[in-house]
Amino acid sequence: MTSGLFRWLNGNSRKAEVLRFAIVGGLCTVLQYGIYVVFVHAVGVPAVIATMISYALSFLVNFFLSSLFTFKSKANARRGAAFTLSHLINMGMQTGLVAIFKGIVGKTLALLPALAICVPLNYLMVRFAFKSSSLAGGHNSRKISVND
Repeated sequence: MTSGLFRWLNGNSRKAEVLRFAIVGGLCTVLQYGIYVVFVHAVGVPAVIATMISYALSFLVNFFLSSLFTFKSKANARRGAAFTLSHLINMGMQTGLVAIFKGIVGKTLALLPALAICVPLNYLMVRFAFKSSSLAGGHNSRKISVND
């Protein structure tokens, strides 16, 4: 049973890809929080600085796991830039939606509907970053010239 699950999880279906995306996202969230707690409590770093450090480290792990495990593609600078842009867009969308939803469902619950909207959109943006042939780099990608 377990080997069947692993075989399915490593398959090429969209459902397996979405599950891998969720696993990587969950793992990186736990990693970020763990690093944050260690820096705040064991090292004595101020919370805001610890947040930035833990986010940056989790972000790097997320990029490489997304590349290698979730989307099974080669990490490169173009994909890294697209991945970064997708997360910046996602952060902006979440912030704007929380501002809207806090007036509707209150500030405690405002992040939940924002996440319900943003996580699927982030999946699509990150998927584009790793699956787009224009971001693959190397000799197989089409170069865009000024004349295009």
